[in-house]
Amino acid sequence: MRNILLLESLVDSGIEKLPKICPFSDKLFDAPAKTMSISPSKASFHVLTESTVHIATTTYPLSWEEAVKAILQRSSPKVLVCGTKGAGKSTFAQYLANSLLSRGNVTYLETDPGQPSFSPPGLVSLHSLTTPIYSPAFTRTSLNDLIRAQHIGNISPRDNPRHYINCIANLLSHVPSEAPVIVNTPGWTKGNGFELLSSLIEIIQPSFVVVVSVRGNDSLATSLQPHVSDAQSHLLVIESGNSIPPPMVLTAADLRTLGFMSYFHSTGTGKWDFGTHLTAWKPCIVNFTGPERGIMAVAIQAEDLVTEDIVLAINGTIVAIILVDEDWEGTVDLTPEGIPVLVERESKFLDPRTSRCVGYAIIRGLDLKAGEMYLLTPWDPETIRKDERVILERGRVNLPVWGMWDWQNPRPLAPWLQTN
Repeated sequence: MRNILLLESLVDSGIEKLPKICPFSDKLFDAPAKTMSISPSKASFHVLTESTVHIATTTYPLSWEEAVKAILQRSSPKVLVCGTKGAGKSTFAQYLANSLLSRGNVTYLETDPGQPSFSPPGLVSLHSLTTPIYSPAFTRTSLNDLIRAQHIGNISPRDNPRHYINCIANLLSHVPSEAPVIVNTPGWTKGNGFELLSSLIEIIQPSFVVVVSVRGNDSLATSLQPHVSDAQSHLLVIESGNSIPPPMVLTAADLRTLGFMSYFHSTGTGKWDFGTHLTAWKPCIVNFTGPERGIMAVAIQAEDLVTEDIVLAINGTIVAIILVDEDWEGTVDLTPEGIPVLVERESKFLDPRTSRCVGYAIIRGLDLKAGEMYLLTPWDPETIRKDERVILERGRVNLPVWGMWDWQNPRPLAPWLQTN
């Protein structure tokens, strides 16, 4: 058997300019030290011919192949992948998705808001995959393959597990029929995390629960056995992938930052503009006053602020773009500046049954005299339906300061970066 590899440079995508925006990623696209390599003139990859140091690799255990063979025996399997933090859940889910794609589209349900595979952090989302997955997760945050998403507003479901479960249940109601489904889960498996995982298994009712075991520790699989006793569901235990980490190790926080910066700098499918800092991007101007205002209201997730503090709470922050029907019922009050705000809410979270998230925006600034917001977002407002309205909801996810201030070309700081 012969294998032919086609290598194409991605310099036209703009991804290689990421270090111009993210200062900690300056070595991300460099060949490892003490190696000999062949590279194109404008390199986005290196073919290593000789190395005196270990090269980052992942070796798939035999148990992965056996698990995939068992799963492929079902025509439309529903597979939930779980394990502790860093066990390799996302890697196996990717391996499984690429195997299932040979038979057609694959539906991917991402339930980990901290380390999502196909969206910026802070969301849970449902995707339809049509092509194999080869790129790192931070390059797949543009939501191009999105079916539906919900805003968790945090990197963990621990602050409001009920809202989290409600969001997952809503996404499940939009799963296409017949297509195989892969469910990736958070690495929180102790205490309340185990209770959440058990609840996910109960509402998803997977045909397979795959537990990624680290160093032969099967305690999670043993604990889950009573929850997977149905004859229609099978428990599979696999080894963690054998991997050599790259020379530049990225923390979970680094990967979340890369995911956000990749999302906001996206200019289309597989295209980015990292040569222009966000402070130089032309914002979308939205009226927040008058009968033709562009937003129905703003909301602060999980908080009950007085209207006088709303401007301070939202200026210079990331907000989720939530769409609701025009007949959506909610109480709206105005701040002293005239900004509409959701008030008198029994729950401080929007009901996922009557709302959906389509992305994020940064409120770059507010012109209180003109009644205008300046938003930075890759989301196309032309995709909104005529019967939908916009609510901007702030959660607890943030950009680093350098993401909102051009550290290479200092200018006068925005009001939300100044101190008295």
